[in-house]
Amino acid sequence: MRYLYTLLVSSLFISMVHAQDKQEPIRVCVSMLKNSSLEFVNPTLQRDQLIKAFERINKSKDVKKGRAVPIQAIPLTSTDEPDTDVRDKECGFVLHTNLVEVQRGLAKISVPPPAAIEVGTTAGDPRAYPADYRTAMVEYRIMRAGSPETWASNQVSGEGQLSEETLVSQLMDQVANRVAAEFRKPHPPAPQ
Repeated sequence: MRYLYTLLVSSLFISMVHAQDKQEPIRVCVSMLKNSSLEFVNPTLQRDQLIKAFERINKSKDVKKGRAVPIQAIPLTSTDEPDTDVRDKECGFVLHTNLVEVQRGLAKISVPPPAAIEVGTTAGDPRAYPADYRTAMVEYRIMRAGSPETWASNQVSGEGQLSEETLVSQLMDQVANRVAAEFRKPHPPAPQ
């Protein structure tokens, strides 16, 4: 009986030590995608794609082994205006995204993608681009909850023979990866 008691106490102690090693997740409220472009994309779908990208990041080996902090993404219904749900959902940060541009056909690049040049055209010729070729750019801002100042910001861009929704969904994956990397970088502590 004494052996069983010792075994039970030691396993409880080990589980408590492991529970202390687990890092608390970073709670990020994710706002709806703001669309400043002229093309229509579904902002709810893109916000949900961003949340799913964070869930995929949380399944990485670094997060599972405790070397990286998990990120818990919580959806918001607003775009970039202050939202009272941030406090209710106990988020430490708010992530705002803005689809700045989506362009069809010839974009600002001067060299067409490989294998896109038609016979009789030269590099930079607008006819060398397929009709369904698109470029897109998304800006993002991370803000501490309760603070109007930007904590971190950047932009991502992509291009390819894809629909607008698919291209923007790929950019949401890039945003999630960059935001996760931003949280893993050392930053000055929050002002009190």
